[in-house]
Amino acid sequence: MAVSVLLSWREGVSLGTGEGGSLRVEGPGSRLTFRRPSPAFASALGRLDAPGEEEDRLAGAIFEADGASGLPGWYYHLRSLDLRGWIVRSAWVDGRKLASLIPTSADPSSGPAAVDLARPVVLSRFAYLRRSGGGAVLESPRAHARVVFDDPRAASIVGALATPGDADELASRVEGLAPDAVAALLKLMAGAGMVGEAGPDGPEEGPSLKTWEFHDLLFHARSRKGRTDGPSGATYRFAGIDPPPPALGPESAGDSIALDRPDLERLGREDPPLSAVVEARRSIREYDDRPIDSRQLGEFLYRVARVTGRREIEVETPVGPLTMEFAYRPYPSGGALYELEFYLAINRAGGLEPGLYRYEAGSHRLRRVAGRTAEVEHLLSDGAASAGIPPDRVQVLIILAARFARLAWKYESIAYALILKHVGAAYQTMYLAATAMGLAPCALGGGDSDRFARAAGTDSDSETSVGEFLLGSDPAGRSTKT
Repeated sequence: MAVSVLLSWREGVSLGTGEGGSLRVEGPGSRLTFRRPSPAFASALGRLDAPGEEEDRLAGAIFEADGASGLPGWYYHLRSLDLRGWIVRSAWVDGRKLASLIPTSADPSSGPAAVDLARPVVLSRFAYLRRSGGGAVLESPRAHARVVFDDPRAASIVGALATPGDADELASRVEGLAPDAVAALLKLMAGAGMVGEAGPDGPEEGPSLKTWEFHDLLFHARSRKGRTDGPSGATYRFAGIDPPPPALGPESAGDSIALDRPDLERLGREDPPLSAVVEARRSIREYDDRPIDSRQLGEFLYRVARVTGRREIEVETPVGPLTMEFAYRPYPSGGALYELEFYLAINRAGGLEPGLYRYEAGSHRLRRVAGRTAEVEHLLSDGAASAGIPPDRVQVLIILAARFARLAWKYESIAYALILKHVGAAYQTMYLAATAMGLAPCALGGGDSDRFARAAGTDSDSETSVGEFLLGSDPAGRSTKT
């Protein structure tokens, strides 16, 4: 069985000639020019066209033509190409490609820790295998490269690495691959930091890394630049495929209740100064025996979440200009898209029956979407447990739900991260409004999104909860008003 590891250009990288016999390598976002390359150097770069060539053979050709003095320059420039993420390494067996190591960033500090493949190794707890197109891809939020498996036999090594083993032992667990083929795959995976030397509890981790949970590190790495080559930001990836999602969600069926609209001019005169509100802001988990009433809820929602204006704007997209509708609110939102919807699970509130309500920000009304069902009861109990208070003491649980398509239509990679940022912005606005009004606010750390979707009758893949906030009457009658 003939095993080799070939170097080749990454997709999107091209080699061309320039003036005076120079060579030009162009990749995503940059260019590298070699002014006077030797014929052997130029030939070596040309041999990086697919399927590529073995690194030792390339160095051997340089040595044979230019002597030992040509090797330092060759290795220096090869390293430069590596650091730009332009070189792919692929493991081949008997003329068939098993897998490829593809860089995902051009970070000079991205090299993985050295791994002794003569010792037993094990899969990193952060590595994960997923389908991409018609193949399997091994990725990790710690890695600056991914491994793409072209042969199903090669992908089976991922499961074999759940327990430690060296190349010989792993080959016995994988059908159809000899130890030298397994060793070549391990070399690729080690190059991406997917495997590590096995210790008592798996690969050794430093004190900082052990504090990360898999899902937290994955979310962090995939919603920030630096470790991924995926598109990020305002790509308008669904432009020309789906129409822009509406600025406001559709009005749901059910009884609606008109809410009081406060006098903003009076609030401007009578509200305490911002500095006093910020200093007085606290999470309050105790409530007065007299619950919050519908008038106070109306003022609170008007301050926090009402629609302050609407307009249609023409936006530039990759498929040309398209018209989008915007509906503005008091708190900030990326791209002014305002994907959050406010729901209120009422336990005790003057003038309102218990149940689940949706705030219709355009008309400043509450629409009842469910009575006090078992699902709504669970949401209230879960909110109470999060705050550490008895369920019967809860007055109002405000649930923030996101219409995911509203953001994902425009933003790629960062859409969910933006949603959570918007939840934080809404929380702060809610805290400040409640404090200025002398109410008792308390943001919660989590909730049950599937339970909410069942309670509200929404499709959990389209709209479901992303934040929870308790609100009630302040037992101490605290107010920052003078």
